[in-house]
Amino acid sequence: MGELALIDYIRKRFHRKNPDISIGIGDDAMVLKNGIVVSTDSFVEGVHFEFRYFSKFALGYRAMCASLSDLAAMSAKPICALVSLYLPRRTKNNDVIQLYRGFGEICKKYQCDISGGDIIESPFWGITLTVIGKTKKPLLRSGAKPGDYLYTTGYLGLAETGRIVLSEGYKKRLFLQSIKRHLFPEPRIYEGLKIRKFANGGIDTSDGLSTDAFHLGTESKVRVIIDNIPIHPEVELLCKLKGISPVEFILSAGEDFELLIAAREIKNISGVKLFRIGRITKGKGIFILSNKKLKEISPSGYEHLKG
Repeated sequence: MGELALIDYIRKRFHRKNPDISIGIGDDAMVLKNGIVVSTDSFVEGVHFEFRYFSKFALGYRAMCASLSDLAAMSAKPICALVSLYLPRRTKNNDVIQLYRGFGEICKKYQCDISGGDIIESPFWGITLTVIGKTKKPLLRSGAKPGDYLYTTGYLGLAETGRIVLSEGYKKRLFLQSIKRHLFPEPRIYEGLKIRKFANGGIDTSDGLSTDAFHLGTESKVRVIIDNIPIHPEVELLCKLKGISPVEFILSAGEDFELLIAAREIKNISGVKLFRIGRITKGKGIFILSNKKLKEISPSGYEHLKG
């Protein structure tokens, strides 16, 4: 059973019963009736990160970004984080200090306290983060409507480009923005708050465009058509070197932590960069416009436990 099927099973097995819960399983975070938003993420050595090129500081920064991105996707302002660590017995004190420096750097930037957690001995490094925020009105995966346009808050595929460059030995000087996006991404907290009054639905791009568009379309019961993907020069260069299609690469490349937004036409929001990449129609499925023809695609982003 893959990750998506397992989530679907859990969702059907454990229905929302508590009246204090507004949004339960199925979105980027859970939401209580009072507007409190809660999300949790885990990061495991050898699955989510490798110390061949990750410093402990970068690990802390990036892990916290990934968790805060779930709050951004819900249009929530961060309040605090709980940090649980899984550490080998002989872990150096300075390594933990550098990890917390990374946590602290990004938490200071987005006014998020670190308010507790747990420390456990483990044969390998691992992190579990629970982040708590607050929203006046959550932005949901289920809100996209026919007639909406599909927007993203930035280029997609940069983080995966950076990962490949660092792990496969390409010339780093040619991919500086991609490396930065992989090691030190930014959650779109500001954008999520500014966009809320214009947007009908949204999700963050943690799993790859095709998978995240699939979640948005499935939860909203609409068809998603992708027709205008912006391609960053560094993504285009890597794809040229590897002999692969930039569009296919972007469809499966995750962990950019941009926002994927469904909204009526947005002309300009001060301080927010947006690319219009598609549209929402009646129907179901995810489609891409290729050679003036619509082609249905399947989710191709990374999925835990699949295969």
